[in-house]
Amino acid sequence: MDLPILDAGRSTAEMRWLACREKHCCRGPVVVPTGADVWRIVRSLGVPPTAFLRFFESREGRRDAFALDQSARRFRLMLARRPGREAPERRPCTFLLKTRSGARRCALGSARPLVCRSFAAELLEGVLVARRDPGCRCGPWTLADLDAVADRALVERRQADAARYVALVEAWNGLAVAGEPAGFERFCEFLLAAYDAEPPA
Repeated sequence: MDLPILDAGRSTAEMRWLACREKHCCRGPVVVPTGADVWRIVRSLGVPPTAFLRFFESREGRRDAFALDQSARRFRLMLARRPGREAPERRPCTFLLKTRSGARRCALGSARPLVCRSFAAELLEGVLVARRDPGCRCGPWTLADLDAVADRALVERRQADAARYVALVEAWNGLAVAGEPAGFERFCEFLLAAYDAEPPA
């Protein structure tokens, strides 16, 4: 299968991120991928979703929160973290590698979730802005660090992926609440089948 590879060109923001040796932004925050992100990783690496995904209970009414049974409990996806001695909230993403030189790199390359690829760009009421992230230690991000065209395109693609994922989650939740066999592995199978039938852009 030919996978849709994301743009090979690197934006100014991505070049700055790559230059950061520590990648503190890959340690603190929970990375919540969309179904399209999961599909890209699975089809790129040839590993099952359960090898790199975890789920956590969503206590707020999130539209991307999925059911695992007929109860009212809802969950969200997250990329797994590496085991270690650090507090769980400081453990690195499972895909964060350390090179011989001590620099950190993402093992996913162009299959990185769009929420990661589009960092630190955000659209607020249609205006591209640089997100303020206190966990990032490579310095404050400004509009000068963003590529107006490339970063806007990434954020728009991320938003389109999120909208489709929400629609799939709603369809899944309808099945789960109706009593169809559910569970996390079945949810992942449902997602992969949907994206195999209609691959993301």
